[in-house]
Amino acid sequence: MNRKHRFLAALGVVLVAVAVTGAALSTTRGANGLIVYSQGPDDHFQLFTIRPDGTGAKQITKGAAWVNADWAPDGRSIVAERDGASQAGIVRIDVNGRVIRNLTPKGFQGQPSYSPTGAWIAYERDIAEGNNGVWLMRANGTGLHRVTRSPFGCCDTDPNFSPDGKLISFVRVRKPDREQALFVVRPNGTGLRQVTPYSWEVAIKHDWSPDGKLILLTTNADFVTPGASANMVTIRPDGTGKSQLTEFTGGSKNAFAGSFSPDGKQVVFRLEEGARYSLAVMDLATRAITRLTTGPDKPRFIDWGTHP
Repeated sequence: MNRKHRFLAALGVVLVAVAVTGAALSTTRGANGLIVYSQGPDDHFQLFTIRPDGTGAKQITKGAAWVNADWAPDGRSIVAERDGASQAGIVRIDVNGRVIRNLTPKGFQGQPSYSPTGAWIAYERDIAEGNNGVWLMRANGTGLHRVTRSPFGCCDTDPNFSPDGKLISFVRVRKPDREQALFVVRPNGTGLRQVTPYSWEVAIKHDWSPDGKLILLTTNADFVTPGASANMVTIRPDGTGKSQLTEFTGGSKNAFAGSFSPDGKQVVFRLEEGARYSLAVMDLATRAITRLTTGPDKPRFIDWGTHP
C-alpha cells in the first residue's frame, strides 16, 4: 500500500495509517462550543460543524478529502488533515473552512492535535515506508522534531496531549485491523509506556477528559471478537479503572468514541444501529443518549470544541 493510501485506508471507519476513527485533541476545559466531524463518501470526506443541540449543521470544506479535525484551544480555528492525490498534509482553517495556513505542503502527515496552550501540534508523520512515528511542530509549522518511531513500521497514530501537557497519548498498531494498543510518552520522547493490552483492539480515536483524570476509548474496534460489539470505555491514564460507558452485544449495535465535551459532563460519539448511523451525545451522569443526526453515512473523526 502506498503512503498516500495509508492515510485513506478504511477499518469500518477510515483510518489514518490503518486506524479507526479520527483525530482529536485532549478536550480543552471550558464552555461547550461546536462539534466538528467528517462525513461523506469513502476517500472524499468533508468537514461539518453542528451545535450540541443538533441544530445548525453546516458543511465547511469542499474539494479534497478532509479528516481528523481538531479544535484550537480557544475554539476559534481548526487544524485538520487534507488528503489529496499525492500528498496528505496538515492545514489550519477557520470555523467557516477558509484556509489560514498550510502547515505541511509536502509529504505525508496527519492526525494533528494541539497542545493545551495551542503553541504546538502533535501529529503522525510518515517519512518513508517503515519510517513512521509521532512528531511535534510549532503551530506555525516550524520546529519539527520526532517523539516516537513505530517499531512495526506502521503506525504510531492519533497523538493527543494530556491537559497538563506532560504526556502525549497515541495508538500503536502492531498488526493492522487486529492489534492496536494505547501508549503514552513524554513530549521529549522519554518515558514510553503501554497503557492498554493489544487484546482490547482499541480504536485509534481517543480523548482525554478536560481534568486529565480519564481517557475515552473504543474497544473491539475492528470486530476481532466474532459476534461482539464495539463499545466505549473510560480508563485512568495508567490503564486502571476501566469503566464501560456502553454495553452493546451482538455486533449490530456499536459505539465509537469521539471526544469529551469541554465541560467534561458529556461525550460525543458515533452510534451504529444496523445500517443507520448517528452522531450522538451521552450524558455521563445518567448515561442517557441523545441522537443529533441519523442517516446512512457515518459521522467520523468527531471533536467537541470550546465556545470562543
